[in-house]
Amino acid sequence: MKMSDFDITMTQYNRGDIITGTIVMIGESEVVVALGGLKEGVFKKEELPAAFKLGDAILVMVTGEIDDKGCLVVTHAGVNKALEEKQRLNDLKVGSEFDFVVSEIGTAGFAGEFSGYHVFLPYGQCTANEFENKGELKNNPIHAAVIELNNLKKSIVCSTKILQSNQITPVAVGDILSGKVIRVEEKYALVILANNARAKLSIKDASWQHINSMEEVVTLGEHYDFMVLECNTDFSRVTVGLKQLQTSPLDAKFDSLKIGDEVEGEVVKIMPVGALIKLTNGLTALAVTRENSDRANVATHHIYKLHTQVSGYISRLDSETHRINIITAKKPSQN
Repeated sequence: MKMSDFDITMTQYNRGDIITGTIVMIGESEVVVALGGLKEGVFKKEELPAAFKLGDAILVMVTGEIDDKGCLVVTHAGVNKALEEKQRLNDLKVGSEFDFVVSEIGTAGFAGEFSGYHVFLPYGQCTANEFENKGELKNNPIHAAVIELNNLKKSIVCSTKILQSNQITPVAVGDILSGKVIRVEEKYALVILANNARAKLSIKDASWQHINSMEEVVTLGEHYDFMVLECNTDFSRVTVGLKQLQTSPLDAKFDSLKIGDEVEGEVVKIMPVGALIKLTNGLTALAVTRENSDRANVATHHIYKLHTQVSGYISRLDSETHRINIITAKKPSQN
């Protein structure tokens, strides 16, 4: 037996799989389809559309059952609905609107199910009318929008409140909007902006100072002004910043420098191109090897040693990148 034949015999089908079968027999009450992998499936003849005949390919869905003849029990009737549902899941993202049926009314919110996903609607995210009449909503459908999606855990947190004002006003990178903090984690916070878009604030964009937790900068439920840093076309993914609305401490230090200034610092890194110098004002400068030696092709470690103090003169300043070059061999000539 060839390995390819062995692989075919080991083909496995799981409940819910949608596969293409070939009609090999149409009986009085059943239709038999060849599924591949030396397996056959069977479904009720009443599910077979009139246009299909022997030899035609047909989509069927595995039920997970096996009949008394060892055939997989499949169905054709629910295939189209399952495909539509699968496409809806593929399209599901933050901001997507969907319907789910309330199966449980808890102390914190409504729970339900949507295409195999557990759905939770917190009371804080539902409308006043829904909260006031929550006892009447069990087994009834609710139209909501996704505000959190976890495909790994198959869970959705949704909101109906945001659908009241519903439409997200377009924004662009660089826009400044007010927003309310709705969730605070160690390394990020979630924000509902004034235009109804949901945004993420990362710890790196929260403060110019080093912080260990977002709670050092923002408070749950409070409003702040944010700058839009990134957004996609449908605004389902927006990134904002807080520190971008504040003056960087580096800007003031950088603006105080000029070419020719004498500086001092410690060598903190040796690289082929040169040495990184941590200046006494906290900024970092680069001493390019070829600019600081009269010898060609000299190695950086022959000029500089780690953790030694050096002094030099600024030879280049780039305000956009905060790049500083220094020359430690000699002071550049002044024009």
